[in-house]
Amino acid sequence: MRSVRLLPIVVMAASSLLVLKTVGIVSGEGYTLTGVNMAFAQEQEQAEGQVPDFLADMQAAELADGEEVPGGYSQEDLAAAEAAASSLFSGIPSTSVGEDIIYYELDGTRYQLLDANGEPTTQQVVLQRLAERRIELDSFASELETRLAVVEAAELRLQERMAEISAVEARIDELVAQREAEESAQFASVVAMYAAMRPADAANIFNELDMSVLTRVSREMNPRALGPILAKMRPERAQQLTIRLASSEEPAPQNMAVGSEFSHLPQIVGQ
Repeated sequence: MRSVRLLPIVVMAASSLLVLKTVGIVSGEGYTLTGVNMAFAQEQEQAEGQVPDFLADMQAAELADGEEVPGGYSQEDLAAAEAAASSLFSGIPSTSVGEDIIYYELDGTRYQLLDANGEPTTQQVVLQRLAERRIELDSFASELETRLAVVEAAELRLQERMAEISAVEARIDELVAQREAEESAQFASVVAMYAAMRPADAANIFNELDMSVLTRVSREMNPRALGPILAKMRPERAQQLTIRLASSEEPAPQNMAVGSEFSHLPQIVGQ
């Protein structure tokens, strides 16, 4: 038997339908066929594996006349087309109870698009996707909370460290102030000692004393007590001391000693 080509059959069927409709209009029998009714009837016949009406009419006309249908197709061709159509429509899965249901696969998961009654369940797919998105958002929120807890812990530790540094700085300032007070009191006692000595004895010591120390002692002494001592000193030594006292420079060997003594302590750099 020859192979059947569906395209010529479809063209022939459309031509036959046009001829029938033209004959109906000319004869006045009101041959009409709405698109909705025709589509509905065709879907029902295809779902049930039946042959369309125009093919049945053509077959009946051929049997009655014993001639080939227009287009040169024989009864065998029409029978083959009918068998092919039945095979084609029988392969479509049914949505009735107990038969196969069409599924929708997404990310390896199969979702049911049609339930047992043929009703769509797209809402279930949407809800499933929303639930997955909600899980992702909850996981992201949990991760953010964990990071926030870590940041807060680091901030608390930093504040504790800053408090410790501030306490150390305050302790250093307290020690420095205490040391300066002790040195000031000790130096004041030295100045009082020289002021209480006889001018000649104090002058002999001042002649051999380091000029920076002598200048500082002289600045702390009462001018009334310093004058007699200066008169007993050697002229060149008294002249140097006078120049030092008159100048604005004030050596600070004590401050240098204090700085070197506390150089091993941690340095606090302000912002």
